[in-house]
Amino acid sequence: MDILDKFFKKFAYKFDKGYPDMNNSQDVLLLESLFEKLGFKIPLNEEVPNRTKTIQAVQKIVDQVGDKYSLYAMKSKPNRISSIGKQPESVFVQTFKEVFGEDIDIKVFPPRQGSNPSGTFNMYRFKAGDLGEVNIIVSRSEPGGAGKSNEAIFIDTLNKLIEQVEGSATIVIKSPEYTETFDSIDKVEDSSKTGAGKGDKSDAQLISGNTVKANISLKQDGGFRWASVASVYPDFIKNFQTKAIAGEIPGLELRLNPEVPGKYLMYNSKTGERLSKIIIPDFITGDEQSNTYIFGPEEPKVIIVGRTWKESDFTLNGSTITVQATHIYKTLEDVVDAGIAPVFTIAQHQNKPIGLDYRIYPADMAKIGPKASGLELSVNDI
Repeated sequence: MDILDKFFKKFAYKFDKGYPDMNNSQDVLLLESLFEKLGFKIPLNEEVPNRTKTIQAVQKIVDQVGDKYSLYAMKSKPNRISSIGKQPESVFVQTFKEVFGEDIDIKVFPPRQGSNPSGTFNMYRFKAGDLGEVNIIVSRSEPGGAGKSNEAIFIDTLNKLIEQVEGSATIVIKSPEYTETFDSIDKVEDSSKTGAGKGDKSDAQLISGNTVKANISLKQDGGFRWASVASVYPDFIKNFQTKAIAGEIPGLELRLNPEVPGKYLMYNSKTGERLSKIIIPDFITGDEQSNTYIFGPEEPKVIIVGRTWKESDFTLNGSTITVQATHIYKTLEDVVDAGIAPVFTIAQHQNKPIGLDYRIYPADMAKIGPKASGLELSVNDI
C-alpha cells in the first residue's frame, strides 16, 4: 500500500463520501488543511492566488457585516462574495474597509486582467491583516431602473443570476402545485425576439446551448387574458356586429355613442341598461381548441407560470437558482380545476373598431356577478 493509500484510508471518515470530492469546496479545504498539518502546503483547485486565505477573508466579511449588507459567500466558489439583490461596487469596497481597515490599499483587476480568471466580474486584491494578500472576486449586478414589464423582470433577473454563476445554472421553479427543474441553462430569452410564431404562447425560453429546454408563459397575479382574437375570427365578429346593430341578437342592442362618432355602446334590450361585458361560454368547445388557446403549438410544451415578479422571488445558492411562483399550470385539467378555463368575451373599448374588444379571458374573470351589467349569450344566438 503506497503512502497516498495509507493517507486516504486514515482520513476517509472525515469526508462525507469516504474520499475527498474535488468538486466540493469544503472537501478541498479539509484536504488542504490535512496536508498542512503534515507539513505540506499544497494549494488545491486554486481559482485565485492564496485561495485558502481568500476564502477565510470572505467568510470573515460575511460573519461581520453579511447581515448588514445582505452578503454571502458563493457556495460553489467560496473565494467569491455576492449579494442578495443588486448592489453598487462601492458597497463591496466599503465592506472590505469596514472589516480590514480604512487604510487598506485595494487594487482592482477587471475581467480577465492580471490574475483575475473571471470573464465577467472584477477581482479585488488587498492585504487582509494576518491572512495576507487576498483576491476576492465580487459577483454582483448593478441596480436597475424601475418600470420593467413583468416578463422583463423574470428574464433579466434570471440572466443576471446566471452571469453570477459564470456558467450554466440549474433553474428550479416552485409553486404549491409543481416543482420544475431545468438543468444546464445558459440564458433566458424573450420569446418575441427568438422568432415566436402566430399562436405561440411562450413569453420566455430557457436555453441550454442551442436547445430550448423550456417554453414558459408568464401570467401576472390577479388577472390576465389568454388571447386577443379580433383578427382570428373576423367572419364571426363581422356577423356579430351586423346582427347586433340590426337588433337580431336576443337581449342585446347596439346604439351609436353620441359622444364618440363611429363607436357603439352595448345595451340590454330588455331592461335598457348599459352592458359592460358579454360572455359566450360555448364559443370554445373541446380539449383541442382549449389547449390551442392556453398552451399553443410550441415544443417543448408550454408551461404556465403565474406571479407578479419581484426580486425576492429569485434566490441563488451555488449554481442553483430557485424561483418562487404563485402557480404552475401544465395541463388543461390544471387550468379547469383552477377556474381559469378560456371563455370568449366582448367588452366596451373606445380605442377599438366600433368601440368593442374581443378577447379570451380566464373563466374567473369572465363571470357576471350579481351587480355586474353583463349578458350571457350562446354561439347559436349569433
